[in-house]
Amino acid sequence: MATSLRDIPGASRPSGRRPPGTWPDGPRPAVLFDPRQGLGGRRRARRPLGIFDGRRRRLSPLDALLVAGLVAVGLFILHGMWSATRVRVTSSGLRRHDAITFAEASKLDVTIKVHPRNGLPSSKLVLDGQPLTKADRLRDGYEWKADGPLTAGVHHLELTVPRPVLSPSHFTWTFLVDATPPTITAPSILPAHSMNEAVHVVGRVDTDATLTANGDPVELDKHGRFSLAYARPPAGPITLVARDAAGYVVKHEVFVPITRPTVHGVHMSAISWRDDALRKGVFDLIDQGKINAVELDLKDESGEVGYPSTVSLARQIKSVKSYYDLRQAVQTLHKKGVRVIGRIVVFRDPILAEQAWQAGDRDWVLQKPDGTPQGAYGGFTNMASPAVRQYNLDIAAEAANLGVDEILWDYIRRPEGDLSQMVFKGMASTDDAVERQVADFLGRGQQMLRAKGVFQGASLFGIAAARPKTIGQNVPDIARHVDYISPMVYPSLWVPGEYKVNDPVHMPFAIVVRALEDFQARAKGTSVTFTPWLQDFSLGANYRDDEVSEQIRAATSLGIHDWILWSPRVTYHTAKIQPLTAR
Repeated sequence: MATSLRDIPGASRPSGRRPPGTWPDGPRPAVLFDPRQGLGGRRRARRPLGIFDGRRRRLSPLDALLVAGLVAVGLFILHGMWSATRVRVTSSGLRRHDAITFAEASKLDVTIKVHPRNGLPSSKLVLDGQPLTKADRLRDGYEWKADGPLTAGVHHLELTVPRPVLSPSHFTWTFLVDATPPTITAPSILPAHSMNEAVHVVGRVDTDATLTANGDPVELDKHGRFSLAYARPPAGPITLVARDAAGYVVKHEVFVPITRPTVHGVHMSAISWRDDALRKGVFDLIDQGKINAVELDLKDESGEVGYPSTVSLARQIKSVKSYYDLRQAVQTLHKKGVRVIGRIVVFRDPILAEQAWQAGDRDWVLQKPDGTPQGAYGGFTNMASPAVRQYNLDIAAEAANLGVDEILWDYIRRPEGDLSQMVFKGMASTDDAVERQVADFLGRGQQMLRAKGVFQGASLFGIAAARPKTIGQNVPDIARHVDYISPMVYPSLWVPGEYKVNDPVHMPFAIVVRALEDFQARAKGTSVTFTPWLQDFSLGANYRDDEVSEQIRAATSLGIHDWILWSPRVTYHTAKIQPLTAR
């Protein structure tokens, strides 16, 4: 049986403590601290070292509050020092880095405000290193108004404001006075191109300018050079616009003439095409080589559409008369080597005006101030109406798709008479507004027809060059949007004394020369060509071979070799006209 101390008489019970430095089997190893255990053999976490007393203990709330207070005091002192030395400046009338025009420089009105105002009494304002004595001292800054133009070049406006302890604050406005607009170096008129030929334009602009072409940004190299490429000649001129940092804007137009075959033509109405005798007479002129083009009416002065058009509005208002088959007529003339010019009378349109009024589309109709139809020529439509414009463009597009080579617009104008008695719904009844509408319509037409490879011409009243506001046909504006202009310079329509010609009807050479010279002068600088309408009818005088020949000679003397003869009866006097093959 095992024994223990309890079983031995007189043995004392151990106290549970041992003398320091002893261990049951010998002295205890000297261990000052075991990081894995706490005192007494229990593991416990280390406490942080005290901040102020070096002891390891947690930061008390009182300690944290004391630290925060010290930090706040330090920040307050620093903010005070910073605020005492900081100077803030605001200005109006001139940016820190600016470019202004010569005119703007002479009208400078600059206001500078300084905060705080402590150093303002000792501050200095100088321009290009010289004290600006003409600047007015304000309560909180300066005001400077230029009393005249500044010299061109770079200028420096500088404000110096003293600060306590630190060095003074300096504020500078550097600006450029630009007295010269940017320059664009590029051709104004390119060599003639075919309708589908690629176009290249090269040029140069000042390096401090940006450039756009028809509104699109143009990439420039470091020398300001640029190159533009088009798959085909664009409709209308290429408009280059340069802008520099000072705000100057310069525009330059580049015209691209289109190579057009020589045109010696005659007019044929829709009804005349189905008349065998009249058609044969025209074919005889073709066979003789005296003409190489036929102008065939698509929509005439009465508003009738002479071929079986499929344009929905034309069928709706019953303007389609189907006097001839357009596709067949084009094919017949093309086989004879003849160009086909489709004529469309635009805003003079009695059928559309009447039908629109009855249908309640009264905005389509040119009106009087009392709200009734204006009634000129049996019915005039409103050139500002999108529906009216689209109707005519649709007919042109259809004819182009059927093979016509050119569209020649007629009556793209307002009626003669007092403009104040005409109401165009959707636009002001002013000369400028009418001229803009005409040019805009032609611009839309050219955009559409150019894509189809079809030429666009405009028939203009003879007086359009001398008195454009009479009918709203501005020659320079129109010349920018057509390939050719056909002035109606019929001698019978001029009054005695016009262009200083005493008797125009009996002096066909003189009146045609004077009138065409005026048209050429008005269109100078554009690439437009001329194909005048010449008179082959008797009105005020008998017109036969001599009179027709004299008009052709007048045009040729001015370098104009194209023409179209007008005869309402479609019978022509060409005995003195030389065949084209003989020229």
